[in-house]
Amino acid sequence: MGAKSAAVKERAAGREAAVFGVWVFLLAAGLLLWGTAFPARAEEGSLVQRVYDQAGLFSREEEEELEAEIQRLQEKLGMDAVLVTVEDTGGKPAAEYADGFFDDNGFGTGEDRSGILYLMDMDNRELYISKSGKMVWALTDERVDSMLESGTAYMGQGDYPGCAYKLFSDTLRYQEEGIADRQYQAGQDAGEAVFGRGKRHRRIRWYEVILAAGAAAFCAGGVCRKVRREYAMEEEQGRAANYYMAYRADTGFCFQSREDALVRSHIARQVIVQNTPRGTGGGKSAGRSATHRSGSGRIHGGGGRKF
Repeated sequence: MGAKSAAVKERAAGREAAVFGVWVFLLAAGLLLWGTAFPARAEEGSLVQRVYDQAGLFSREEEEELEAEIQRLQEKLGMDAVLVTVEDTGGKPAAEYADGFFDDNGFGTGEDRSGILYLMDMDNRELYISKSGKMVWALTDERVDSMLESGTAYMGQGDYPGCAYKLFSDTLRYQEEGIADRQYQAGQDAGEAVFGRGKRHRRIRWYEVILAAGAAAFCAGGVCRKVRREYAMEEEQGRAANYYMAYRADTGFCFQSREDALVRSHIARQVIVQNTPRGTGGGKSAGRSATHRSGSGRIHGGGGRKF
């Protein structure tokens, strides 16, 4: 009886130990998950931030409102959007600073890192727009110039929040209007133009010119040789000579002198009007989107204007 009671107590103690071990495991797992949740949330919060007021141009309330507005802009665009102000660029031009800020912080959506960055550069006194991916198609150089013209008017008056809201609304409006007619990308670094949605037209290489000229000469020579043989009529040349001699035997020539008299003359003049491409000046056409490579090697477009 005593041995049986001891066995029962031993089994009960074993069950209690097992239950205790399970509770310890669940508690440890819960603490681990709870501890890793905070860094993940902090990281997620840093990715959400899209307004970086490094120059202190906005009040706290203005910055919060701009943050909310740019979040709504991102949802409507389906692309990334960032607003940056800077007091000191470290000697970098506005374009280099904007492209570097976009690339170094991992902004952009999709494989082509589509997005736009608005830079208020108080060091170089320049408003700059950097675009990447699909945003290069949406905003041509002409559209960027129009946005900069409106934006610098606000910057000159010290209305920095107004400038930001105007840039946001213009971007959304052009995105909704769609890609401009006859739009193309002109790459400064590669010396090529890209038309339409990704269709690439490269410049003609020297060996392609030689091959094309050789093929054209061969085809033209073959046609000329064939026509020459058909018009030579070698078989009929003998009979033609006899007919020609018989014809000359009964013919003669008589020359008469004739003179042409000028009655009147008239000269008509017409001015030829040259069609100049539409644009904003500086030789930019309406559909052109100039691109360049940033320091990280990624392709960007954009433009800037002093204020």
